[in-house]
Amino acid sequence: MKWLLFIGYIVFFNKIHNILGCTKPSFANLTVQSDFNLTEFLGIWYEIQWLPDAPHNASDIWRNYYISIELANSSTENLLLYGKARVLNNNTCFSIDPWSIIANNSAKMILKNQDPNNPTLLNWPYYILQTDYNNYALVYACASPNYTYTDPCMDPGLWLFSRTTSLSTDYLSGFYNYIENVLCINQTELEITPQDGISCYSSSNIRFIDLILFVFLFFLYI
Repeated sequence: MKWLLFIGYIVFFNKIHNILGCTKPSFANLTVQSDFNLTEFLGIWYEIQWLPDAPHNASDIWRNYYISIELANSSTENLLLYGKARVLNNNTCFSIDPWSIIANNSAKMILKNQDPNNPTLLNWPYYILQTDYNNYALVYACASPNYTYTDPCMDPGLWLFSRTTSLSTDYLSGFYNYIENVLCINQTELEITPQDGISCYSSSNIRFIDLILFVFLFFLYI
């Protein structure tokens, strides 16, 4: 029994050593998803885990949170990110103000702003580090003011998304290894997004304007 405890201590302190000895990367040195296909990346994503930027209560955690990434117009330059979620002990889902993202058909995106009514530009780097389009997506951003791409990010944002409300441990173990050894973030810092209970997503959430656009394009090309 003691030797099992001893091995556990070694593994624990080795992980701590690796994290403490890890140098946070700059965005200029990060590798994003190769051969990125924006069209395949669009659509519904469920948040599985995220990196909090401040302490919070369990009642403040968004539950059943999902996002919908759509083209802002007919080009692949600009995206809109919509979302819905709810909080603990509240079955009513609320909508998130659409985020405006500059994509330029690339995995190296820019988060322009998080509120269409606020003219202040954020211009945060918003990188799609890894995705297979059908199962998972790992997104990394930097909220440091006046961030320079050649410097390490001191105020990172991290989101792990799935096409469904869960993600297998096979995917998670690989992400944890990458997050700790490349991004220098301890996996214990990540918060799990509860996806149990009442879902905030249904096919009826499709916005009316999207339906009109679909019908217009349908008759345009038939």
